[in-house]
Amino acid sequence: MTHNPLVWIGLAGIDPDDNARAQSWQRRLHWTMVLIALLAVPAYLLDTSDQFPSLHPFAVVLDAVIFFAFLFETLWMMHITDHPGRYLAENWLNVAILAGSAASMLGASTEWIALVRLARVAIVGLVMLRAFGQFRVLFTRRGAPKLVGVTVFILAVSGALLYWLEPTVTTFWDGVWLAFETATTIGYGDYVATTAAARLVSIFVALIGFAIIAVFTANVVAYFVGRDAPDTHRDLHQDIVRLRADIAQLLRDSDRARSGSTVAEIEALRRDVAELSARFAALSARLGVVDPAAKSDTTASVKAPQRPTGTDSR
Repeated sequence: MTHNPLVWIGLAGIDPDDNARAQSWQRRLHWTMVLIALLAVPAYLLDTSDQFPSLHPFAVVLDAVIFFAFLFETLWMMHITDHPGRYLAENWLNVAILAGSAASMLGASTEWIALVRLARVAIVGLVMLRAFGQFRVLFTRRGAPKLVGVTVFILAVSGALLYWLEPTVTTFWDGVWLAFETATTIGYGDYVATTAAARLVSIFVALIGFAIIAVFTANVVAYFVGRDAPDTHRDLHQDIVRLRADIAQLLRDSDRARSGSTVAEIEALRRDVAELSARFAALSARLGVVDPAAKSDTTASVKAPQRPTGTDSR
């Protein structure tokens, strides 16, 4: 069992050592469940809107969709995983979503339903953190244009929601301005959120604004720091090339010096052998000992004895 920090927020998913079928189904259901979890936001907005009471039944329908979708996903993953108990314990967020959607669908009391839906929206925020991790490109220099597009889209959607939910906002552009003030934490005070639904949207806009500003600042810093990166890489490459050339020259000089010293040692050894041979020959002459090499030469030069010639014996 590997340590997964997402266990603490109930988003651990399937363990890496689980079977391939469970891994495959988790990839298939990931984005579908993220989108279904996001339905909690319009469900809350529809149910708490006083301007359109006729839309309240649609909130119940959305609650039912969320409940049955997460119920199916939880039961199915527990069926195909090798560790159903561990899966349920490490993905306790699914149980919380089921409880919140069931309470909303069955029509709990007004005070409790507000708390349940607020908790459910917080749960959606946690799910969005997991989904946001899939867009790693936004955290790079290449992701800066996409980040600007995401920011404009979020401001437009938030402005439309505030225009719909906040009575003091009379135009769409005033809603966008309120969303911009909230995201950047400027707070001029010309527009404020007065209803519960508008305040909830403002909370999300502020949190998203913090994240976008932090990522955008990081991208700007990475851009200016990264401008010097090619020059640094080129200088480093040149230093490596020169270092390799110096090392190769040192190796050649070492081989040459080693070769010269070996030749000198061989010549000295030959001189020592010749001197020892001369001393041995002189000592042998004094002691009357015949040198084996000289002895072989003397033996070869000895003539064979001649047969005596004489008269016949009488």
